Amino acid sequence: MTITPDNAAPITGRMWAGLVAAALGIFLTALDVTVNVALPNITEDLNTDLETVQWIIIFYVGGTTGMQLGLGGAVDMYGLKRFFVVGLLAYMLAVFLIGVAPGFGYVLGLRVFQAVGNGLILAAAPAIVTGLFPARSRGRALGMMAGLGTLGMITGSLGGGVLVDAFGWRAIFLGRLPLCLLGIAFALVALRETKSAGSRAPYDLRGAVTLFVGMASFILFVTLGGRDGWTLSYVLGLAALAVASMTVFARIERRALRPILDLALLKHRVLAPALLAAFLVTVATFINWFILPFYVSDVIGASARAWGVLLMLQALTSAVTAPVGGWLSDRAHPSHTITAAIAISALAMFWFSTLDAQSTMADVAMRMIAAGVGMGVFQASNANLIMGSFARDRLGMGGAVMTLSRSLGTVSSVAIMGALFTARQAARSGPSAVDDGAIDPPTFVLAFQDLYTVSAVLAALAVVASLSYWPQTMRGRVR
Repeated sequence: MTITPDNAAPITGRMWAGLVAAALGIFLTALDVTVNVALPNITEDLNTDLETVQWIIIFYVGGTTGMQLGLGGAVDMYGLKRFFVVGLLAYMLAVFLIGVAPGFGYVLGLRVFQAVGNGLILAAAPAIVTGLFPARSRGRALGMMAGLGTLGMITGSLGGGVLVDAFGWRAIFLGRLPLCLLGIAFALVALRETKSAGSRAPYDLRGAVTLFVGMASFILFVTLGGRDGWTLSYVLGLAALAVASMTVFARIERRALRPILDLALLKHRVLAPALLAAFLVTVATFINWFILPFYVSDVIGASARAWGVLLMLQALTSAVTAPVGGWLSDRAHPSHTITAAIAISALAMFWFSTLDAQSTMADVAMRMIAAGVGMGVFQASNANLIMGSFARDRLGMGGAVMTLSRSLGTVSSVAIMGALFTARQAARSGPSAVDDGAIDPPTFVLAFQDLYTVSAVLAALAVVASLSYWPQTMRGRVR
């Protein structure tokens, strides 16, 4: 991979080829949305239950999140191309073994292995693009990568159900093998390796392990707390383990010659608010993925196919607007585009809160388009700002930190916002509410409106967080 720091340097064909290679990796990781479609089929085929099968998702998301920073540090030390290809190889081997796994326990273990490949790809891909393109084109390049990657969500949403119905759940894993081979071959040809010019200090293995324990404990805490209750002994024990592990991790990092995470970043006047904004806006908007489907099916009465079209509409809008957001963040400072994008997301969440039992599919579709615009512009401009805040020998850390903020937002949204929705349903229940687990539309709509109002408030707080670094950016363009 060739690093081009000169803003006057021309954009070459090799740069575009490197962008396509990175985007192929992001496309592959986005295809995992098909697993959500296949859960009922997996449950039946592997003779398990709905509550147990959800650990397939938890192990994968938790593994990726817990190992993200450690893998980002390894990418920086040992080479972007090398570890990007290793990530693709690990991902390919994992999906093959999952596709032929004889039992549920094997699938769970292999999902953690797949998470290693996923984490390496997510850390290396934005670092590759950032290293290839000059600052004047970085936002557009990252936006195009995000847009091409979002096409994976569209492909997975539309094709996952078809594959499962025709060939069973194993097809959604085995069907990725040709794309994995294509991605590996293209990366080997299109990318050039760049060795880190930084310290030759040994890899911070103690920090990586301690951080994994802390992050995994936190993810289990919010997952089990949201599902089973926050005051149970094992939930509180996980919280204590998370706090203790992160405390030890902080002490290790202060002494490490080349830390996994530079703790000074937590006080960075631009980067820290950007990461906080990314976390908050993800918590606020991810409810569209796990609350909105029930509104569409049980209140409006639409089919699963109609819901798939709505998801495709949001993803397609995001894919189209991400390059636009990146281009805008190159013209003005990324922070300004970020604030505008989050404001659009906040307004979209508030707009969702006005839906009721008489709303139509067209009403939902317009709001999905608005949410897609906000997220597309935000992802590109936020990536531009975050990646531009890291030195060129720590771009892997930058990609890992960026992904981590969004992953934590996703996990927290499912756990905390899901628990809040359940609480609001209980508080809103009246004489018409039922106790057999079925959805009562009037009660559901009231709780739905409450939840989206809270989401709009969280997104508004993300706007405030993004405004906090405007004074620094007004003094000069931070790249």
